[in-house]
Amino acid sequence: MSVMRKGDRGTNVKELQQLLNKSGAKVGEDGIFGLKTEIAVKQFQAKQNLHVDGIVGRRTLAALGKPVTTRAPQPPISGSAGRQAVGAMDISASGMTFIFHREAWANKSCYLHWPGGASGVTLGPGYDMKERSEQSIKAKMIEIGIDAITAEKISKAAKLHDDQASQFVADNAKLVRLTADQETNLLRATVPPYVNAVRNGIFVPLKQYEFDALVSFAYNPGGRLNNVFGFINRGQISDAMTEIKRANTSKHKVMKGLINRRNFEVNLFLNGDYGTN
Repeated sequence: MSVMRKGDRGTNVKELQQLLNKSGAKVGEDGIFGLKTEIAVKQFQAKQNLHVDGIVGRRTLAALGKPVTTRAPQPPISGSAGRQAVGAMDISASGMTFIFHREAWANKSCYLHWPGGASGVTLGPGYDMKERSEQSIKAKMIEIGIDAITAEKISKAAKLHDDQASQFVADNAKLVRLTADQETNLLRATVPPYVNAVRNGIFVPLKQYEFDALVSFAYNPGGRLNNVFGFINRGQISDAMTEIKRANTSKHKVMKGLINRRNFEVNLFLNGDYGTN
């Protein structure tokens, strides 16, 4: 059996329906993957603690007692319409807004702050200074309109983490307050490496919203980015979404904020829903 989803037809779908009925579902065994079959799949996935997407992939089939021994490459979800070669893609305006809502905190991200966990001193929507040099930080601050003296002071946050980062923020809490435009400009300056990561890691065509979701995920993927890319390149979309949702910890602690963010990213990738919050 190959990956199946709503709209598919044939003997494999009929066999799937038979397996679902053996597990307690009540669907017609007509070989048509319609709404009722999709609902039955989702209910089964929920009972088995699988990613609930209505797509029947390797893990769902295995749970139904039909393990897949070969993995033929599959195209990403929703057919080929609207897909582009990733190497020529960039994040959309909607994607930028999506990331801004994930990264910016009202009346907090405009100041120097420490999100905690594995982060360093951060400014604006996700400009983390933990892995940056003093020189690069100073240059970026000047680029978004901060005066050189203040930029120099901010640059001293380079490489700081844990208690050092927390103390720096406490000592410099009011050193700078970004305007909304400066936060947006800082985000624009921060995004390109994550865009390039997706361009370099994905080898199948994507829709714009799929690309945007992966750029957002690349911001803090918890070491799972290559796994997600590999699943998507092999057409294992359900596995990719499960892997994204697993990236919900910071320093081995599950974070509610990351759980919410992963849910937003999965919903964007699967459904094109950019949301409003």
